[in-house]
Amino acid sequence: MRIGLSILTSAQHNIWSNGIGQNVYHLARLLEALPFVEQVLLVDTGDGGPPGDAGAVGARYAMLSPQEAFTALDVVIEVSGALDPDWLSAFRAGGGKAVYLNCGHPYMDLVEPDLFGRNDYFPPIERSDEIWLLPKDRAFTAMMRSLYRCPVHELPYLWSPMFLEQKVAELTEKGSHFGYREGMLGQGLRPALFEPNRSAGKMSTIPFLICETLEKVDPGRIAHLTYLNTRHMTEHPVFGALVGGSRLAQEGRVSLDGRQFVARVLAETANVVVSHQIDWGQNYLYLDVLYGNYPLIHNSPFFADVGYYYEGNDIAAGLGCLTHALDLHDQELAFHEARNRRMIASVSPEDAANQEAYARRLLALTSSEQPA
Repeated sequence: MRIGLSILTSAQHNIWSNGIGQNVYHLARLLEALPFVEQVLLVDTGDGGPPGDAGAVGARYAMLSPQEAFTALDVVIEVSGALDPDWLSAFRAGGGKAVYLNCGHPYMDLVEPDLFGRNDYFPPIERSDEIWLLPKDRAFTAMMRSLYRCPVHELPYLWSPMFLEQKVAELTEKGSHFGYREGMLGQGLRPALFEPNRSAGKMSTIPFLICETLEKVDPGRIAHLTYLNTRHMTEHPVFGALVGGSRLAQEGRVSLDGRQFVARVLAETANVVVSHQIDWGQNYLYLDVLYGNYPLIHNSPFFADVGYYYEGNDIAAGLGCLTHALDLHDQELAFHEARNRRMIASVSPEDAANQEAYARRLLALTSSEQPA
């Protein structure tokens, strides 16, 4: 079986630009390990070649244009880049199978472009043989089945530290250290808030309020707060009132910044991450943080067994998690390291259960009987 994964590239594209670009390579690694897969190729729907910082992994897989890939594939999986509907129609008419792997948020991707005036892409209906969803989106299975009029299946979430390890090696060469070391929190609490702040599902408002609440109950405990992905909001009056009215900002202990490498911020600036999401509970950010064994304050039920979990939007519970980490992370570090390793192993492309799930789905997809 020859499988192609779509990837959207541009001259400015970096492997750290978004998680979906990394997902392409994690899936490629899993697929090439399956005994019946002859070749895994990337189908470039952009014009930039392999993304920057992809390193040896980016050079591992041949990248073809859709025209070149047309006769080279048995199955095509849309992951990071959208394929032309006419191309897909002709590919399927010739016997090829097409899958749409939705890595974003099915509902928010559907409604937010209209609400916020964004010119986002909406995939044409009935262009795929199947839709694949990640576990975080299982609640939208029926919606996606009705919307796209084809079977919808849940497949495992995948992650590997391969790109993070490359970035950490670069930082180490420059004299920076990535990875939590005992005593870091005692040198002054320096939280980082990494949510992209471009969707209601991934905003740092509640993490900021958790940190501000700590400042109110324990003044001076926070040495500095790094609030990332905020440059596009600095002129908005609501954001200005929220942040500008805080004690942290009034005392000059908040930095507003744009997008930055997670590894660099943790190696050079921050020592704890406070996070929040709504129905977006699988996030590569968490795994980057856990790989370094830094305290992760979060509300993702999918990661409830690692880091410091608070439920829903409960700021008081989030504060309790943060103070717990401050008081006990050093003492419990070995315990957290062991749990983090288990979590990371469970989402690996090399995990046998993950490989079996994708293998079964591919064999069912290409079977003439097409079992559900």
